[in-house]
This record gives sequence, structure tokens and C-alpha cells, in this order.
Amino acid sequence: MNKAWHHQRELRKQQLLKEIQQQRQSLSACCQQWLDITQPYDKGWQTLLAFKPYVAIGAGITLFYGLCRHPQKCYRWSRRMITILGVIKTIRNMLNRY
Repeated sequence: MNKAWHHQRELRKQQLLKEIQQQRQSLSACCQQWLDITQPYDKGWQTLLAFKPYVAIGAGITLFYGLCRHPQKCYRWSRRMITILGVIKTIRNMLNRY
């Protein structure tokens, strides 16, 4: 009985190993198909990332222009943001106590 059980266990192990191998092959094929489908999106994303430094410079210039043109608005918005951050910090501290 012990030999039969051991033999049956080995057969099951071989069956599972074959199944795993088939799944890996299937996954590899699907992975390549997925890469082929998403390749245009990846290229587009890489193109957008190439413009990241220019966007950062443009945002800085726009911010400086807006600050020079409307300093009161900047002061008002900064006060609001500080108030909002204070409220968030207070709420977070209250929630951490309980």
C-alpha cells in the first residue's frame, strides 16, 4: 500500500508540473500579446515624459507671472491652503487618538 501511495503521489506531482509548465507557456504567449497591444500607449507615455522638464519650467514661469500680476490672490490662496492643512492635521490627530 505504501508503494502504491508513493507511486500515485509521484504521478500527481508529474501531472502538476506539466500543468505548471503549460500555464507558464500560456502566460508567456499572453504576455507577448499584451506587450504588442500596449506598445503604442507606452510610446505615447514616453513621449509625454520627454516633455516633463519643459512643463515644469513653463509651470514655474506661469506661476511667477501670476504672482507678479496678482499678489493679493496668491496671498489669499496661501492662507487658505495653510488653514486647510491645519484642519487636516487636526482631524488626523483626532483620528489617531481613537
